[in-house]
Amino acid sequence: MVNQKLYIINLSNFYDIISELKEHIDYELLKFDNKEIFFDKYKSESISLSNSILVVHEKEYNFFVKNINEDQIIKFKPPVNIFTFIENLNVKFIQKKYQDQSNVNVKDFFLDINSRELKKGNSSLKLTERETDMILFLNNSKKPVNVETLEKKIWQHSSELETHTVETHIYRLRKKIKAEFGNDELIISNKDGYTI
Repeated sequence: MVNQKLYIINLSNFYDIISELKEHIDYELLKFDNKEIFFDKYKSESISLSNSILVVHEKEYNFFVKNINEDQIIKFKPPVNIFTFIENLNVKFIQKKYQDQSNVNVKDFFLDINSRELKKGNSSLKLTERETDMILFLNNSKKPVNVETLEKKIWQHSSELETHTVETHIYRLRKKIKAEFGNDELIISNKDGYTI
């Protein structure tokens, strides 16, 4: 699972309270004493906002909304019921994950993991769970992936698979992509394996 991060900015007391609940939460907590320190780190790219949510004081909310996507910010307005806050935070993380999975860039395409669809322009192609997993795995790989690795990672088998299973699936997937989009160059094969 991708590590979720909660940035608490200019709210030291609130950070202390949340820290005490650390064993009951599944995300990383990071505290910034003021917005300037946060933005310095953000601009220098020493922190990333992917898979993260910011908690900011209501007085600074408008400033943050001008610079950061609103769906990543929670306005802190005391008094706060801590249990309600944690519940709302968990919902926000789930919504963010769902949104992130709805629009994964894959070359000239978009992959919606939630609906298992490959999209380009006004066209879309329904995929199987395996096809979705395969495209996602290849898209996240920095180098070509061989058949054995795909067998282990996608099919969770260790070489007991019929040797042509992976090739057959990729052949069928390419055929489907060509029929829908007129292009079968999404998955490329070479002597080292498959790549996107």
